[in-house]
Amino acid sequence: MRKFVLNLLTALTWIYQVLCVFSVVTFVLAGGFTIFALSQPGAGAEAGKGMSDELGIQLGGNAWLWLMLGLFCFFIAASMAQFFVCRYARLIIKNIKQEIYFAMKNLQLLKKLLISVVVYTFATAIFYIGIYSNYATLTKIAKTSSADMIYPTSIVNSLFFLAILYVVYLVFKYGMKVQEDADSII
Repeated sequence: MRKFVLNLLTALTWIYQVLCVFSVVTFVLAGGFTIFALSQPGAGAEAGKGMSDELGIQLGGNAWLWLMLGLFCFFIAASMAQFFVCRYARLIIKNIKQEIYFAMKNLQLLKKLLISVVVYTFATAIFYIGIYSNYATLTKIAKTSSADMIYPTSIVNSLFFLAILYVVYLVFKYGMKVQEDADSII
């Protein structure tokens, strides 16, 4: 059963990594096209005029270009962080399959995994701050409101996962010390 679960987790991390790469490639193509289209003379002003007339949103000439560039960078950072979370998790699973538990390699992988989750959580928090600061504009666009604006579950889940991951890191670190002590006694 243990081997089945580890193999299943390995397969799921591979699939998720492929999806992350696909989303980065797709977003680079779509983002590049959008930035190219908005950089054409008059396109940014025309998009701003359309948003201003329909929704009352005022953005200057190059603001659309900078907004798209900011969103592009955010999604690339978040996708890369997700990719690395899966990569480091897969490598830890590989070591556990080989019955390598309390080794320096696992501790380093856990540290890298922890850093990747911090980057993803930070990017998500910035995203929610940006959304919350533009809440009135977004409700005009969507014509709805969301409970996630008040209590963003994604950030809470990321922070909870980060806390659990940090505890696992500390357990592995302590386990390595115990392993070294046991090896030195023998």
